[in-house]
Amino acid sequence: MKKVLFTDLDGTILFSKNSLPKELKVENCVVAETYRNGHFGYMEKELVAFLQEWTQEQLFIPVTTRSTEQYERLADCFSTFNLPFALASNGGNLYRYGRLDLEWQAATKQELRKELNQKELVLELIQKMIPATSIRKIKDSDELYYCVLTIERIWEEKFILEVNKELAKLGWCAYFQHKKLYFLPKALSKERGITRLKEELAESAHYLAMGDTEMDYGMLKQQNQYLYFSGFSEKNLETTTYSLEKIHTLLEG
Repeated sequence: MKKVLFTDLDGTILFSKNSLPKELKVENCVVAETYRNGHFGYMEKELVAFLQEWTQEQLFIPVTTRSTEQYERLADCFSTFNLPFALASNGGNLYRYGRLDLEWQAATKQELRKELNQKELVLELIQKMIPATSIRKIKDSDELYYCVLTIERIWEEKFILEVNKELAKLGWCAYFQHKKLYFLPKALSKERGITRLKEELAESAHYLAMGDTEMDYGMLKQQNQYLYFSGFSEKNLETTTYSLEKIHTLLEG
């Protein structure tokens, strides 16, 4: 039976120098991308080599909240894999062999038309509820969601719940991740994108997943097996730490 791996990227298999797992050293990595500020994104060398071979027979499908622009920065590295599909924009955009599928994109916007009509109200809510002194930049990502870059601070759980309560009235939700806040239509999820893609694949397979944040919960729980690289979980998910050995076991077990 074919194996299909759906995996998050940043914090799961792709890292900045500052976010490298303690088990991983820069000298054991390849540069997967170069940021505009001159910094790099890294992947473990042995994992890249393993995936280059594994993808000749099995399906490796990145599933990321990165915008299309951010995902395409990985084109050189990912061109070394057999990569028929990749989901960007939290499932809102699909790449087929590296090319953006405009029909998928149009279908996403049609499916989310009610929520996307609320975008201006969501922006007003962001500007009202998130302290201006904390905001560095608000990015409209692929005309589907907002990514708010902020200064480093701790967001209280009560405040996060209040923001989500207001967003729910508009069919949106928010995820607070340190210096990045994501505001998305509730139906724009990784698990929804995967469900759409599975309908197209229409084949029996053993589904696997990897992720590292609460934005990956739904994606992980809908597969046969998963690895959740996190120090804590609020959704009764089994957690672990990053290691190539664990990834090998998941993919070859």
